[in-house]
Amino acid sequence: MRLSTWLPAFGVALIMPSAAIAAEGPIYTYTPPIHSIARPPEPKPLLTWEYNKKPATFRYNVTTASDTNWIGVFYSFGGVPVNGTKSMDPLTWDYAKGKEGEVRLNASKLGQGSYKAILMADDTYEAIAPPVSFNTAEKTNVRYYTYKMNLRPAREGEYWSFDASKMTNIEGDDENLYYLVYSSGDGWVHSTHTGILYGTPTKKSRRKTSLAVKVMGRNKLSYFMEAVVEVRGPDVPMVKELKVMSMNLWYGGTQVKDYHAKQVKVINQLNADIVGLQETDGIHALRLAHALGWWAYESWDASIISRYPIVEALDSTNKTAAVRIALDGDKQQVIVWGAHLGFQQYGPYGFCFEGKDNKTVMQQEDDSGRTAEAQELSDAIKPYINGSDTVPVLLTGDFNSPSHLDYTEATKDMHCGAGEMQWPSSWYPVQAGMKDSFREAHPDPVADPGYTWSPIFLNNPDYDDKPEPKDRIDFVYYAGAMRVKESVAYMIDDPPPKPEPKQKDNFWTSDHYAVVTTFEMLDKALGKS
Repeated sequence: MRLSTWLPAFGVALIMPSAAIAAEGPIYTYTPPIHSIARPPEPKPLLTWEYNKKPATFRYNVTTASDTNWIGVFYSFGGVPVNGTKSMDPLTWDYAKGKEGEVRLNASKLGQGSYKAILMADDTYEAIAPPVSFNTAEKTNVRYYTYKMNLRPAREGEYWSFDASKMTNIEGDDENLYYLVYSSGDGWVHSTHTGILYGTPTKKSRRKTSLAVKVMGRNKLSYFMEAVVEVRGPDVPMVKELKVMSMNLWYGGTQVKDYHAKQVKVINQLNADIVGLQETDGIHALRLAHALGWWAYESWDASIISRYPIVEALDSTNKTAAVRIALDGDKQQVIVWGAHLGFQQYGPYGFCFEGKDNKTVMQQEDDSGRTAEAQELSDAIKPYINGSDTVPVLLTGDFNSPSHLDYTEATKDMHCGAGEMQWPSSWYPVQAGMKDSFREAHPDPVADPGYTWSPIFLNNPDYDDKPEPKDRIDFVYYAGAMRVKESVAYMIDDPPPKPEPKQKDNFWTSDHYAVVTTFEMLDKALGKS
């Protein structure tokens, strides 16, 4: 399998897999940069964004004319060429002929958001000028996506930084100015006008440092955001409580307007720490991690984003992703798997629409490929489960299949008369030693069904518009030194989402409920005996 990699320009490090990864499509990773305070002198600009003209209009000036110099546009969160080597195809491009001139690129190929334009030499990927950031947003008033944000914890005596500029709706406009308006305690947090918050807390620093930050746009209007940084002492575990989320993005979220802002708001509002994502289409985990200042492991489908550093990409199986996350360096880590199993021959349709018996539906499940995928996944996880007393293991995903824990004689009437059903997609992970976090918190499937499919598809047009079967097909499994404090099937329902095909203005961007589980880290996972 061909592995593609990318590096955002200027200071972003790449984490390569420890071995070839068996997954569909290219694999990408994202690491938020460590921001240094000293800035090198700005090079003479050879490429500039013409803000007052069409969204993707640029002026260029070069020393050596060529009819094959060209300007390409890439995502702000990745895909720019690295050392003259192509990472991703440009989203749009055109030639920049002669020594100077103006190029108006086809902005219809770009959605609203932030991008980088690069001037490159002679049909190659060798940059002539530094990348130019620009934004295609229609809005002229810059604002943060949220009013309040909990930032990654800091450690007394250790350098800490966060880029607040990526949390704005017009990120990438160099005319935006950022200010730290307030910092509680001894004022250990400082800021740059480019949006970087940074500092080193001391023993006198507030253990809960409150911040107020401001962004001012081209029109001189300002917008404020509150932020909180928890400061840990030298011997205090970095993470005592971990919130883990699984969310199917539904084609990345693109079925709903303004999906990027809405997704960022949801993840921030939940104060999630690790999110297993499905249907990321090779870019959407990178996009979200870029905005949140998080780390990302991006495959074509199943991906993982984390508030804490992703330090290793592990061997994974087809339809999965696997990483090691350092919550506190070597002292506190977790293994996280993400999965999106095949969707063909959906089992509940056999019971509810086709009148099939259990044996026939089970054979159909085997034929779909999910049984083999679940078995392969469970076998791959087992070695990590053996060490989960000190390094807990998590498995998030959309399994496109219900759970055997939900199909019992007591729930027969809830599932079209199916009764007990040993669904392989849940059976194999449990047999391997994983626990279903939602069922740990809610043992009674009658009282708490926890349906995750579907708040958007209410009727099935392929079966005479009969009601879509409701099932729990999204999961957060775990093993090791963790305890479930709370687990919910989550959706923002104020206002209630409209069903497909009227979903474009929904605030909720998925066709699934998400699963959100809060774990307490037990002593062994905290580095204690």
